[in-house]
Order: sequence, then C-alpha cells, then structure tokens
Amino acid sequence: MSKNKERMRELVKYAEEIIDDSGYAVIDVKLPRDEELYDPLSTGNNLDLNPAIYDFIDQQANIIPSKIPLKIRMHGDVDEDKQEEIRRLMHRHYMMRSYDVTWDFAANFRKALFLIIFGVAVLVVYFLVTVLLDNPLFAEILSIVGSFSLWEAANAILLDRPSLKRNRDAIEQNINQIVEFVPYPKDNA
Repeated sequence: MSKNKERMRELVKYAEEIIDDSGYAVIDVKLPRDEELYDPLSTGNNLDLNPAIYDFIDQQANIIPSKIPLKIRMHGDVDEDKQEEIRRLMHRHYMMRSYDVTWDFAANFRKALFLIIFGVAVLVVYFLVTVLLDNPLFAEILSIVGSFSLWEAANAILLDRPSLKRNRDAIEQNINQIVEFVPYPKDNA
C-alpha cells in the first residue's frame, strides 16, 4: 500500500511541476531539423508533421488529466509562416483523430443496439420454444445465443464506451492546446 501512495505522490509532484502559472500543463518539444520536421511519406495537401512529434506529445500528455489544458512549447528557430503551418497541421491531425473516435462511438452505439435487439429477439424465441415445443437442445442453443448477445451489448456499453470517452477527452485536450514557439538560445545555435 505504501508503494502505491509513493507513486501517487510522485505523480502529483510531477503534475505540479509541469503546470505553469496560468494553469496549463506545459510539454516542451525540441523540434527536429527541417528535413525531419515532416512525415517523409506526406506531401502536398496531406503534408503532416513527423509522427515522432505526435507520439512524444501523446506520451507526455497521457498522464495529464484531460481537464487540465495543454500548452505545447516548441523549441527551435522557426519563422512565423512555418509556426502557423505547424499549428494548422497539429490542429488538423487531432481533428482527424477526433473524427475517427466519433465514428467509433457511432459504431459502438450501432453494435450495442443491434446486439440488444438481437439478444432480446432470440430470448423471446427461446421462451416460445420452451413453452410451445419440446426441443430442449434447440432451446438451450437459443438461450446461449441470446444471453451471449446481451452480454456483448453490456460489454460494448459498460467497457468499450468509457474507454472511447477517455480517448475522446484526451483528443479534445489536444485540439484545444496552445502551441508556442521558443527560439534556441543564440549560443546553442
């Protein structure tokens, strides 16, 4: 029990260290050189930042509660046009992830609804077969199928949906993040 308390204290201490005076959790990112700034497979309208940048931000933000706003501080010598481009690409990246989670929510809802309707219908047939027919094997199969469908619907609602909600909240935190740029010190260039 004391190890868990110790870990929680470390987590709280870390959170206090990264929150600035304005209440933002600050994540410092060292920008790579120009040739490494963008995803080498992206081009034109599909231009995107190097996935390592997003991975680093997501890894650092993972333990920050989604209610705490993020401030991403990019360290590097970047002109105004490129700063705006980076902000735009980051916003687009997280918006696309948000759309993906929204579609997952819709699919989860359809899955749960279908399984509930199917499970109830199979159980109704099960009760009818049990009362009207003398076929215990078929009735047992219907009972298992109907119960399994309702169990899977409960799984979709009670387990999958909260996980999707946490993911959506984390992505919303990234969509609303502030991106600042900090130039390298002159002696470090």
